[in-house]
Amino acid sequence: MPSVLNVDTLVAANGTDPVTLTKQSAAKAWLFTTDKATYVPDNSLNISTVTDNGVGRVEPSFSNSFANANIAGSFDVGFNRSAGSYNTDGGITTSSYATYILVPNTGAAADVAGAGGGYGYIFHGDLA
Repeated sequence: MPSVLNVDTLVAANGTDPVTLTKQSAAKAWLFTTDKATYVPDNSLNISTVTDNGVGRVEPSFSNSFANANIAGSFDVGFNRSAGSYNTDGGITTSSYATYILVPNTGAAADVAGAGGGYGYIFHGDLA
């Protein structure tokens, strides 16, 4: 006979902390923002701050550090395709992931511009 489990919230045994994922692969940090000036997240998980390091240079910092700097990060410009790709900015650490956003065909760093959409990051790896 199949079982059904209906819950509103899962928490750790102490009743307040989030459940720790074990033997599963899930994003350990992510953010989404439509704020193209200061990069303040509209929504996020495990992101403490986002630093604007200059034109097109963005550095999310993690609330809970990763176990090592072998972090897989991905980026999406959402509905706005004026920015083409992103690259690491030489600053991947256990506590932050510095990147820069590139304009297609020019390779120049640029802030995400234009109306509509937003951008988001997703990070995978083992937390410390």
